[in-house]
Amino acid sequence: MDNKILLQKAAAAIRAQKQSATMQLAEMFLERQPQWHKNESCTELAAHISHFIELICDCMHDSTLAPLARFFSSAALEKVKRGIQLSDVLESVMLGKLCLSTAIMRELPSGEERDAILTAVELLYIDINKITGEKYSELLTQQRNAEHERTKLLLEATRSITNFTDSQAALDHLARVISETLSQGFCIIFLRTGGTKGLSPLASWGHESEGYQRCFDGVRLCTKGNTITAIGGKTFGLCSLNSEGFAVAQDIPKQINSESMAMFPIYSSTNCLHGIAMVGSATPDYVIAPKQKELIEGILHTVSATVELAASVKEKERQLKESESLRRVANLLLQHPETKIHDVHTVICDEARSIVQGTGSSILLKEGDYLHHSCGTGTPQPPISTFPIATTKYGQILQQRKAVIIKDAQKEIPEDQRSNLVQAMLVVPLIECGNPIGLLLISNKENGFDFIDKNIMELFAGQATLALRNVTLAEQSDKLVVAEERQRLGRELHDSVTQALYAVTLCADAASRSMALGKEKVATEQLHALRGMAQQAMRDMRSLIFDLHPPELENEGLVGAIQARMNSVEIRSGLNAKMFVNGEERRLAHSTEEEMFRIAIEALSNATKHSHANNVSVTITYEPELVSMSIKDDGKGFAIEQLPTGGMGLRNIRERANKLHATLSIDSTENDGTTICVVVPVTR
Repeated sequence: MDNKILLQKAAAAIRAQKQSATMQLAEMFLERQPQWHKNESCTELAAHISHFIELICDCMHDSTLAPLARFFSSAALEKVKRGIQLSDVLESVMLGKLCLSTAIMRELPSGEERDAILTAVELLYIDINKITGEKYSELLTQQRNAEHERTKLLLEATRSITNFTDSQAALDHLARVISETLSQGFCIIFLRTGGTKGLSPLASWGHESEGYQRCFDGVRLCTKGNTITAIGGKTFGLCSLNSEGFAVAQDIPKQINSESMAMFPIYSSTNCLHGIAMVGSATPDYVIAPKQKELIEGILHTVSATVELAASVKEKERQLKESESLRRVANLLLQHPETKIHDVHTVICDEARSIVQGTGSSILLKEGDYLHHSCGTGTPQPPISTFPIATTKYGQILQQRKAVIIKDAQKEIPEDQRSNLVQAMLVVPLIECGNPIGLLLISNKENGFDFIDKNIMELFAGQATLALRNVTLAEQSDKLVVAEERQRLGRELHDSVTQALYAVTLCADAASRSMALGKEKVATEQLHALRGMAQQAMRDMRSLIFDLHPPELENEGLVGAIQARMNSVEIRSGLNAKMFVNGEERRLAHSTEEEMFRIAIEALSNATKHSHANNVSVTITYEPELVSMSIKDDGKGFAIEQLPTGGMGLRNIRERANKLHATLSIDSTENDGTTICVVVPVTR
């Protein structure tokens, strides 16, 4: 059934269940995203959702996403200003798809038609995700550029760090500037990091030796240990990670009490603690003066801005990276249907690692009662290739159908099911039409995985599942095409070459009998006829070999191959065939040229065998973004309202056009010929 009709039926089903779908989605938003909807009542939220569902239905009914693109353009800026993350927006889109799919399943009885409608909706949401990613990527890029401009202004405010754009370099230089405010001064900036507990030294300057710097690397500010007090009364615990750090940790309280060292809290614009700057002097009996403390506090405002900006840019870059990865997988699904399944698996594994910064990723696919390791990139990888679903940790996660963060894989996963190198793991089920088909494993992200990684990978898994399904269907389609091509060649061999060879055999037998009876003249005539039959069989065989792999297609391209075929048709059938080319001829992708060539020879075959045409013309028009091909004959034609769905090669032509994502039109009138036109979108 035509995809347009399927989407129209989907829109009708959704509208019939609109009220229940609206309330279901409103409840899911309030439950899953309360931070963005807490100020809205359920009624207000439902009104907004109802409008959006109607917009989706209009897009489905009219087979256009233009209204939705305009809506996202206007809504995206507001959401970015509110601080709504890309992952939250994509989650909202996928929740909407879930509710609409549920509405369709409630409204329509189960069966092939409902499955086809749900598939059409899945494919539509790939385009919706792409539009969403593009709009948000554009805005996030603009926002990141604005943040870079803000960075420049902030650094200009502090003359000493004007030339630094890298946050670590800026912190190092700020530590130097602060240390130079004191005689033989030094400065260590401690900040929060995700990988360690407490505050860690991330920038320093002015230490007397490299050994002294190593000692500070082993010092942490935490909740326990020797209590020290910073400027403003903020207290910290001082602890150490090694013996070198222990010696420094014992000495710091003495220096603070003597006022030769001071600690300055670094607060954010919202008064949250980023870290502290530990400032002191190596000069004996040195006391930090109040004016010096004021100057240091002023410089630390720039430190705070630098920290906030680095975090902001890092988050924006992460969102852009997520968006780009989702877009790349969507493009793989939409633009490269010929991609092999192993290549798709590899892309999915590579993108999954890239999004959450893991070191290894794997795909386990369900086959009967087992999970089989189908692909993996990076390290570590599972130690075995097959996992029973009923008795393994992975099988348990598959059956639960929920993504799981495994913080300590060495303890949580049995030894025979995991590598000794795996530390943390994110396991995400791959769900197709409600059924789990496998798992996506990502291993060993530095500092571990968090709920943001989990949410984005659940969205990514949806895209990955569609990509897997698409390439599987494409491979199945290719197998069907090969089978049909074999059947066609079998019929051609039977109808032409086999019959000709059979006739040769009969003629040879007749000539043999004539010679035996002394009828040499008759035998000579029969041998001449036999020669003609053999030559015709050779021509038919050459034509079939040409159809299998025309050398002109490889060497001269589409136009040359079709012209050679038309010359052959003229010789064999006496058909008057002409070729016309408009625009600048150029080579296309090999798969595109081959499919267009097959369509042309199918149409030429129809013109000679079925339409009994005297004249046929092939016109190829090259344009920047498309190539069109028109085959017109003056044969007997047929009634267009009774257009056959099979026979005469029309089914093969339709299937090849669909494979090219082309627009196909067939125009025919009884006793007035047939015109077949195919318009193929291409890129240079």
